[in-house]
Amino acid sequence: MSRPTTLLFVFFAAWLGSVTALANADEFRLLAWNVESNRPGQPPVSNPLVIAEQLSELMRDPATRAEVVVLSEVDPVTVQRFQKAVAEGLGSEIDFVTSGSGGFQDTDSLMLIVDKQRFRIEEAVELHRYAGIAANFNNPETDSADFGALRARSPLAVRLVDLKSSDSFWVIANHLARGEAELRTDQARMLVKWAADRPEPVITAGDFNFDFEFKSARGNPGFQAMMEGGVWEWLKPDPLLDSNWSDDRQALPQRVDRYPDSILDFVFVANGAKQWQGEADVVVRPGDFPDNDQTSDHRPTIARFKK
Repeated sequence: MSRPTTLLFVFFAAWLGSVTALANADEFRLLAWNVESNRPGQPPVSNPLVIAEQLSELMRDPATRAEVVVLSEVDPVTVQRFQKAVAEGLGSEIDFVTSGSGGFQDTDSLMLIVDKQRFRIEEAVELHRYAGIAANFNNPETDSADFGALRARSPLAVRLVDLKSSDSFWVIANHLARGEAELRTDQARMLVKWAADRPEPVITAGDFNFDFEFKSARGNPGFQAMMEGGVWEWLKPDPLLDSNWSDDRQALPQRVDRYPDSILDFVFVANGAKQWQGEADVVVRPGDFPDNDQTSDHRPTIARFKK
């Protein structure tokens, strides 16, 4: 056998081993990413064609290939493109669900995608309100989702059935409020109460806007509310890496990150998922920061689980 053929065989064997490992009944991966949608009437901040190609590349890469994908800031007109990109990258059939709520003229919804060879979507519910905690209403005392009163993004809870083990668990896709600190804290309190009342394992992932600063090792009140009572456990990346680029407008035209050494994107586990072997990392790709009007201002997060 010639040397080039030998090297090719070794590479293929290594790649096959990575993919095969994911096929084990007790292992799976989840990738979460804020893909940064465009706002009506404003200059574009991302290109859905570029984002779709990057999604496909992430699914083709053995290091970031995932059977569960959580996306935030999804414009409904991009849903078909993004689900197709994930399916093509995985080389597998997928299923997906999207949220009905989403701020900014409905260009900011949530999307959860699964590899149909591994998981089945059993049910999905948007958490507008739970246990007396209203988390997405103009007037929490009188409004309801039936009357279109939602003003932001409600967490999207999806129960999945693992087709290899037949057990079920919940994944909650999130993009908590950015400019409303009180609402964000209420959303975190609701997630704590909701998870505490579930018998099944729960994972929640996405953009939480918790502003966790590396130097102080502290987040904002929303983060503190999320950690109360020990219901949720953060799969804390090691090392911690900045997950969002936000231009300091005072420094333009120089590109300076307004919030360096901080993280907005998280993966948390609750209930039986705490007993799984879980770890998460921020995905860094060449040239990702600072972002431009073609790419997202967030980095993806990849989480690995072994049940």
